[in-house]
Amino acid sequence: MGKSRSSQNVAELDRRIRDLSEERAEMYKTQSENAQRLIHLSEQLRIKEDKEKRQTKELIQLSDQVKKLSAKCELQVYQLKEKDVTIQILQDELTALQLEITTTEEKNKNLSIENKQLLQRWIDLKNAEAEKMNEAMQFYEQALEQAKNSPDRKRSQPKEALSSYNLLPSKIYKKINAHDDDIHCIAASSKGALFATGGADRKIRLYDTRSGHMIQALGGALQTITSVSFNSTDEMILGSCTDNATRIWSLSTHRLRHTLTGHIGKVYAAKFTGDSNRVVSGSHDRTLKVWDLQRGYTARTIFTFSSCNDLCLMDSDGQTLISGHLDNHIRFWDTRTGSGIKELTGVHNGQVTSVSMSSDGMYLLTNSRDNTLKIIDVRMYDILKSFQADSYHNGLNWSRSTFSPSGSYVAAGSSDGTLFVWNVNTGKVERMLKEHRSAICGVAWNPTGDHIFSAEKNKAVCIWDTA
Repeated sequence: MGKSRSSQNVAELDRRIRDLSEERAEMYKTQSENAQRLIHLSEQLRIKEDKEKRQTKELIQLSDQVKKLSAKCELQVYQLKEKDVTIQILQDELTALQLEITTTEEKNKNLSIENKQLLQRWIDLKNAEAEKMNEAMQFYEQALEQAKNSPDRKRSQPKEALSSYNLLPSKIYKKINAHDDDIHCIAASSKGALFATGGADRKIRLYDTRSGHMIQALGGALQTITSVSFNSTDEMILGSCTDNATRIWSLSTHRLRHTLTGHIGKVYAAKFTGDSNRVVSGSHDRTLKVWDLQRGYTARTIFTFSSCNDLCLMDSDGQTLISGHLDNHIRFWDTRTGSGIKELTGVHNGQVTSVSMSSDGMYLLTNSRDNTLKIIDVRMYDILKSFQADSYHNGLNWSRSTFSPSGSYVAAGSSDGTLFVWNVNTGKVERMLKEHRSAICGVAWNPTGDHIFSAEKNKAVCIWDTA
């Protein structure tokens, strides 16, 4: 019986062993399946992580593209607004120009009618005068004969000849060490009581014409003074400057009244209009500007295509402006519209350093680095005279020349310090005066005719006596 129970136990144990073996085999199978699933899931996870990385990278790239496109869109919107403003301005200008054209055509029509009427009246007057011509000629011949035989006439002839001779500089009256640094410009006052100089020491210095004594040094400029000019009443003086500004001082208080800023290049020339309410300036930024002094801002900007070395007003009201340029050209401008009236090419073969009008407003004097001076009829734009000399050389880009008050002579300074005076009628050199030691940068003829002022680059000013 004990043996039988032992056999049963063994059999039970064998069964349990078989069950456990089967269970273990089942567990191994399950474990294998789980391992296989784990490998599969790991592979899927890796694939999804790679996909996520790619998508994240693409998202960053797309975000950058969105930012760039947004910025580009904003820029295009801004440019579109600017273009809309420009279009509106151009449309306004076009409307104004069309209105001006209509007005001009109407004026032209009226002027044509008036011209026909005046022509007819002139013809009628000529016909009436023709009947009296013989009588008038006879009367004129009798009067001329009486004048020739008049003793007063005979006595006045030498006096007139002497007066004409004395308009030319004959001797130096005074030499002044005017500045602490190079001089760049000189100008006589409108009434002749003063003259002024400007230079690299950033000062405008005022001098008494008769005594040659300095009255005042005007400060305020930040760099070199390139040109000086008095207004018509000698109440103000201006100075253009290489700091891109033009400044105006009161001659009664010697204080700075206006600083005109707006150019983006060196300002080489500026002038008052006749009423002193406006100033015109020319710069190496290739623009001319018309300034309204009463309102204190730029009334008009004119684009000149070339750097401006000098300018002058053709008329006292400042409607017509003449500018001389680095590209050798001379240009005429309408300051009311900003449009060009005439461009003179071929007048000079070097850059134009000076432009100035005769006192009667009919002739323009130009000076150039081609070592010639020219007189131009501003009505016909014809060159009337050309002046040169073997020893005359224009040594500076800002060398200024001048008419005499009567318009009978022109004067300019040479690079060797010689002052040249030419006769307008003959075109010949009348005077060669040597006193300066360096290049002459400017010449100014006193409106009274009794003095000529010349400035050399190396600090000195000479006052020449014509009396």
